[in-house]
Amino acid sequence: MSNLSPSNPIQPLSVGDVVSAGVRLYRSNLKRYLILVFRSYLWIFVPVYGWAKASEITARISRLAYQDLINQPESMTEAMKKTEPKVWNFLGAALLMGLIFFGIYIAFIVGLVILGLITVGLASVNQGLGVMGGLMIAIAAIAALVTMIRILSRLFIYDVALAIEDQLDASSCLGRSWNLTKGSVGRIQWIVIVSFVLTLVVNIPSQIIGAAIPVNEDTDPGVTAIAMLLVFAVSLLGSALITPFWQTIKAVIYYDLRARKEGFGLELRDRG
Repeated sequence: MSNLSPSNPIQPLSVGDVVSAGVRLYRSNLKRYLILVFRSYLWIFVPVYGWAKASEITARISRLAYQDLINQPESMTEAMKKTEPKVWNFLGAALLMGLIFFGIYIAFIVGLVILGLITVGLASVNQGLGVMGGLMIAIAAIAALVTMIRILSRLFIYDVALAIEDQLDASSCLGRSWNLTKGSVGRIQWIVIVSFVLTLVVNIPSQIIGAAIPVNEDTDPGVTAIAMLLVFAVSLLGSALITPFWQTIKAVIYYDLRARKEGFGLELRDRG
């Protein structure tokens, strides 16, 4: 790929370019990515600080991927020195994300309940008005879903920005993601769809294996316990394989948006 500069802006990477770059990074670094993923899983069992640490370690994968993209690779220790001081910011950012979506969800639920009550009132007066009210509810529900997806797309790379940019904190990383993704929502959604289809290669077999393990009320308790452990292990392994893939995809999206909008001189490294 050609170098990027302010005087020579480039067109956005295609959906295929982003996914292909993510796959190459994933394949080239899978071993160390898996090490980080399993470390993050262990931290999840430690309340509060462990959750913050798990978020930081997961975002660290994106930093490692990004540094490879700009031909300035970091060791796992070097990356940790950059992200670990922000451990509480990662938790704070995740909580802010949760509050944002909880607030939006509650607003939509309240709106739909109000529309439902209006529809019931209209239907009691005239059946045709009731049908119109029902259509309004359906349209409002679709609009709510689309809005949620768009907001999620705009905040999709908040943790990547926090892991890479030194000056960001728990709140400013959300604004950074919002600004970088402006005008790119549709493309991000297509990237997510294609990436999700690729993850089915892992998800479907793990689901089949889990479903094939017999567990019912007539099964011996010891066998049931072993079967449940196997199901848990298969699910955990599937998640561990998928998590770093998503973090590399987000790193490539972040790289592309920064390079195109801010024009800094980078060259996408061929990891093939």
